[in-house]
Amino acid sequence: MTTEDSITRSPPLPLVSLVTVISLLFSFSILAAAILLSQHLLPRSAPRQHLYLHTWHLFDFLIHTVFEGSFLYHSFFTYTALPPASSSGDYPHPASINTASETAFLGYSNRRYGAAHSTSPTALLWQEYARADARWANTDTNIISIELLTVFIAGPLALYICYLLQRQPQPSRSELFNTTTPSYTGEKTSSSSAAQLWFLIIILATGEIYGGFMTFAPEWMSGNTNLRTANWMYLWLYLLFFNGIWVVMPGWCLWVAWGEVKRAFGKRTEAVGVDVKKTR
Repeated sequence: MTTEDSITRSPPLPLVSLVTVISLLFSFSILAAAILLSQHLLPRSAPRQHLYLHTWHLFDFLIHTVFEGSFLYHSFFTYTALPPASSSGDYPHPASINTASETAFLGYSNRRYGAAHSTSPTALLWQEYARADARWANTDTNIISIELLTVFIAGPLALYICYLLQRQPQPSRSELFNTTTPSYTGEKTSSSSAAQLWFLIIILATGEIYGGFMTFAPEWMSGNTNLRTANWMYLWLYLLFFNGIWVVMPGWCLWVAWGEVKRAFGKRTEAVGVDVKKTR
């Protein structure tokens, strides 16, 4: 039995352990930090929709960078060296035998990589989540490939979207109380900046949903061999809730972006119509 297997197949730890509590508190503390930072970085006059978008994308950036970044670190730099096979006629150590399910990750057939081979705080966090999905404790190449894109592209892109949201023109104080005609204060942004904002929101949201599908579709088609769905907490909290967030929120972002795109094309159509009338 490998170290990875022991996480889900050895005598189980208590359902709610100290690691469970700390992991959940850490997750929700990142959400709290995203909320507080968004309220600080955006002006009070910012539309509530922009506040929600900023909070989500900042939370998205922090999760991808802190949590999933640590997963990649353990995937590439944390390993256990296997004992060499015996040169005598004795049967080799079981841990040194490469089975069909094991892959020589990075070309090292004598190493086992992943969070399962460390006792650091971030490794314990992934060992906890691996009780629901065992792939996150070892070197599942499909998961690692997705996470490389997530950490190094989706994370920075989410942070850049936050920056663009902070640069959007905000309604003046008088407009908030409808006392004058609409006007805007602060740094003016061009239409191309707004177009860039909504285009990138669409790109990132689509990528998040696609990444979620590619994370679980191979597992569904292979019989859910790595998922532990019999336990209610692992199924509803770890698998459905935490992964469902990255379906619901990107879906909402796409819906908001669609409204902005439709509004922009509507204004352009009206402007073209006015120009046509003037030329007649």
